[in-house]
Amino acid sequence: MIVVRDWRTTEAALRQAREDGTAPTLVTPADAASLYGAGYLAALQDRARNEFPDVDFTLVVDCGDAPGHALACLRAGVKRISMDPMNEKIADIARQMGAELTRRPT
Repeated sequence: MIVVRDWRTTEAALRQAREDGTAPTLVTPADAASLYGAGYLAALQDRARNEFPDVDFTLVVDCGDAPGHALACLRAGVKRISMDPMNEKIADIARQMGAELTRRPT
């Protein structure tokens, strides 16, 4: 698990993964959705996929305990979110949108 806060840390993690031939799990800081916003985090995910198409990585966006932030991230196109506590309604919505609600990796 690698904590990423911005493009600089994301790019560094993905460059290292490319070099090592690994498939990292990237995780945003706790409550990142409320701090950075759904649009920024979706753009970070998309830029990483566009600039590192050869690196198999997972980005988990932490939404804290806020269903509204989780829904905003899903609408923005984020594919994997985490919440604490888990929320079955959000998990169902995520599945319907081709995304996933998961526990925050530790």
